[in-house]
Amino acid sequence: MASERRPSRRAPWRLTAALALCLAASAVPRESRADVIHVVARGDTLAGLAERYYGNVAMESLIVAANYLYLQANPALGPGTHLVIPSVTYLRVAPNDTWEQLARRHLSDPRRGPYLARINGGAFNIPPSPGTVIRLPYLLRYVVHDEEPLFEVARRFYGDRTQVQFVLEFNFLQSARVQRGQALMLPIADAVLREQAAGSADAALVEVHNAQRRVERELPTFRQYVARGLYVEAVAAGARLLAATDLTRDQRLVIDRGLAESYAALDRRDLAADALRDAYSTDPSFTLDPDTTPPKVLDAWALARGSAPTTVIAPAPPTARPDNAH
Repeated sequence: MASERRPSRRAPWRLTAALALCLAASAVPRESRADVIHVVARGDTLAGLAERYYGNVAMESLIVAANYLYLQANPALGPGTHLVIPSVTYLRVAPNDTWEQLARRHLSDPRRGPYLARINGGAFNIPPSPGTVIRLPYLLRYVVHDEEPLFEVARRFYGDRTQVQFVLEFNFLQSARVQRGQALMLPIADAVLREQAAGSADAALVEVHNAQRRVERELPTFRQYVARGLYVEAVAAGARLLAATDLTRDQRLVIDRGLAESYAALDRRDLAADALRDAYSTDPSFTLDPDTTPPKVLDAWALARGSAPTTVIAPAPPTARPDNAH
């Protein structure tokens, strides 16, 4: 792949749009990462680059827009041309982060928090779990030209003309009437590269992100095993889930809590206590509701917290029969 990492992005555009572009660039902070830069080789086409980097030729319009080629009368794509290849980025959530705070830092406005939660499969009113690796959209700075209608912009970048309302809300606009030279911010959440540079920080975060999403898809089955009393199956599923890389705090708590209930039901009080200790280690505020928790789990919790004696298995009493009895 004829590409390299560069710390800055450069692309030519018309002088008439320069002011609008500067305003757009200053509206949202840049991500602290290096953009992917493709050095055009002989025979390269924009559609071919979209297929190569995204696996989707429809992303050609994103490459065109990110490089402001639509603002040039005769855009040059000769060998040696440097093109920005837009991509989403990934971020590990810190303790006490909220969607609102994350949106303020990475999407320039806390009001964009519900959108950030939605593209990451979360709910705005529930803060993301610490340790979660979330996806940040590529923020495309787009300058309206030739009096194009906003619904055409929505169709081009979201594949649906009805996404006009979303564009309006994200840009805090009251009217769909836009003027030539007006700058819009368009978040592109599906600009996911097919490959990441091996060994890069981005590649590591992508791997964790994908692993966490797989675990999230499997957790409902694990919960069903526990709820239906299929404790042997629950133990096997829970052990497999815990082997995943970099689980979120909430995922670990769900798994440890389910394992504790399963082990307790299987009369393995010691293993149930171990699972509860792990839960407490993950979150020191972890506790159990005595009104809804099964007695065996509460007993294991007492053992885990050191408020119950450890069961000692006494040796069997000697038999009364003589050794030579037949």
